[in-house]
Amino acid sequence: MAFARIGNKRVGDGYPCFISFEPGATHQGLESAKRLCRAAAEAGADAVKFQTVRASDIMSPHEDYQVEYQTPNGKRSESVYEALQRRELTFDEWRNLKAYCDDLDILFIASPSSKETVDWLTAMDVAAIKVSKSDINHRLMIDYIAQQGLPVILDGRERFEDVEEAARICERHGVKDIIIMHCPSGYPAEHAGVHLSAIPHIRQIFNYPVGYADHSIGTAMNFAALGLGVDLIEKTITEDRAMDAVEHYMSLPMSKLKEFVEQVRAVEAAFGNPRVIFSSRVKATHRRSIVTTRDVKEGEKIDLDALDFKRPGTKIPVDRYQEVIGRTAARDIPAETFLDFDDLA
Repeated sequence: MAFARIGNKRVGDGYPCFISFEPGATHQGLESAKRLCRAAAEAGADAVKFQTVRASDIMSPHEDYQVEYQTPNGKRSESVYEALQRRELTFDEWRNLKAYCDDLDILFIASPSSKETVDWLTAMDVAAIKVSKSDINHRLMIDYIAQQGLPVILDGRERFEDVEEAARICERHGVKDIIIMHCPSGYPAEHAGVHLSAIPHIRQIFNYPVGYADHSIGTAMNFAALGLGVDLIEKTITEDRAMDAVEHYMSLPMSKLKEFVEQVRAVEAAFGNPRVIFSSRVKATHRRSIVTTRDVKEGEKIDLDALDFKRPGTKIPVDRYQEVIGRTAARDIPAETFLDFDDLA
């Protein structure tokens, strides 16, 4: 199996699933981002993922493009430009936040919005750079990212020829640590639109670890993805699910992060070892042995009518009954005797 390194963690190749919480779309500034990072670290996550965006890098402020999202009170829409602006921090603030995460011993992953923000991330020595699904065909920027020598996470959705070309660009620059993400659409993603069955196909196409970015409500899709063998899970988190803005309603509140990590680790422990099917897990006391139903005289040939099968299974086991039938008794054997091969001639 393939693996990649993100910071001091190994992703894939049978290692525990890498858990990344994303406050990038929901934080309300530097102090809010720090609170979310601390909650992620205390929950036992491996990383936090941010979006080092500047709205003007991505779109014109004159375009009134709206994004639709779900809230506890129904569907809403808001300006994409304004939503992106809320995620902005200065370079000094990003550097401050990265240092804070280093102190918390949690890895810092981020998506850039331009070559300059790629430079920011490189200067901060982030654990990995993630290419967002909207930029997966931005080959010039991917080429620049690949030149930085950092691990790369490629966010896929449809059009996997774009993901494939992005991976080839990274390979041409010698990037060895690559992860391919399955990232369904929607805010939140409808369950029928998650298409978890794509995960094994992604693994067949690429010899890289596979991740799942969850944009659905709740946690069920993550455990299903885990069952399909994903190596990395990314889940958005928030300080307040009721906040009337995109991505909050589908995010995990800080109070649920530790429980989520514990549940992921419990599911992983439950996978166990598939070779367990080749060994017995039933105690001998719970199985049956061969026992006589009546007195058997020395020299008498033993037939099936003389035998019964009862617990415990500490003598001749029930599955060896054919080795007993037709043998003769080596001594007088009373009824209700658990037979041993020493009792047989």
